[in-house]
Amino acid sequence: MVTVTEQVISEIRERILDGKYGPGAHLHEATLASDLGVSRTPIRDALRVLANEDLLVYYPNRGYIVRSVELSDVLDAYDVRGTLEGLACRVIAERGMDDAGKAAFLEIIEQGEEIFRSPEWGPAQQAAWRALNSQFHYALLEASHNRHLDPIMRQIRFFPRIFDSRLNPDSDFFQKVHTREQRLRSHHDHVHIVEAMMRGEGARAEALMREHVYANRELLRGAFEAVSNQAEEEDQAA
Repeated sequence: MVTVTEQVISEIRERILDGKYGPGAHLHEATLASDLGVSRTPIRDALRVLANEDLLVYYPNRGYIVRSVELSDVLDAYDVRGTLEGLACRVIAERGMDDAGKAAFLEIIEQGEEIFRSPEWGPAQQAAWRALNSQFHYALLEASHNRHLDPIMRQIRFFPRIFDSRLNPDSDFFQKVHTREQRLRSHHDHVHIVEAMMRGEGARAEALMREHVYANRELLRGAFEAVSNQAEEEDQAA
């Protein structure tokens, strides 16, 4: 049964990840307790947990502040993700999957096919893909049956989500990263990774996942640099 503290942790975490509590926001115990309808004790415990997850920074005499996530934080997270998710894929391929595990991955792939059957790529399709993409990567952690990977990977995946939450979906940067073509490529990567795991090809599954994560890392970095350079040129021309 989920405790009050666990519910509070989950709610505050989601608000941070979704950008409701942005970088630099000061989280006050009393305000949070009133907002969530709980006492200050679970709030205090939740803030400590979220600080341990590196989502908050504690300052003596000031309290808890939502940490800022820069591009370098996200790129570093991608580096670690590539290694650990590659390991998860190799472990799954070498140990094998039960029928339920195989069915879960095949269902995710089929849902991806459904998203891309339509040429439309609006907010609904983008949201559906982001949710399915997260489902795929979390399914890897579940299927690996490695209790050490799960908490590490969940924490690492926080940083890109926080970074994305700061962006306007209509911004040049967001549109460069989240094009239909780029997301379709990611879907095809998922298909090939699942095929390798189901064939028991551990080394290939690991390599494909590393390449998949690295490609998305470089896409993010390249788009950010392009938009930053464009902004500098416009400032100089003004």
